[in-house]
Amino acid sequence: MGLQGVFFAVCLYGWWEWLHGGAGGGRLSVSRASRRSLAALAAAGVAFAAVLGVALHRGTDAAFPFIDSTLASFSLVAQWLQSVKKVETWWFWIAVDVGYVGMYLAKGLWLTALLYAIFLVLCVVGLRDWKRSLSSVAEPGPASGPATEAS
Repeated sequence: MGLQGVFFAVCLYGWWEWLHGGAGGGRLSVSRASRRSLAALAAAGVAFAAVLGVALHRGTDAAFPFIDSTLASFSLVAQWLQSVKKVETWWFWIAVDVGYVGMYLAKGLWLTALLYAIFLVLCVVGLRDWKRSLSSVAEPGPASGPATEAS
């Protein structure tokens, strides 16, 4: 339940970012995450997954404590990236949803697995749309003249 509180807080932050985190305090555009930030988020995801996995293994009767902790941890990474509108969020969500589909199938939770399969399809659509948005931001419009490279 505590994890849902964290998701809620990150979503509130993301809502604010999407509305005010762009240039001049305007709407945020889709962009790419730096390799450095992706590496830091991946390291944080692994560390949190390990800590949560040990806690679930020792303190609960979870069927797959380390798989569950890894999926939860990287869901948080994906949510953070989504909150700051990075296109890489969709790759994390796709990986997480594939994992959840497999985990729920292994548990015999067919309808939940189906729900995550639907989420997976939505992630592919989101990735496609955000890549298009990213391309439209990268390409100069007809009135903007020739592209110049910033130094």
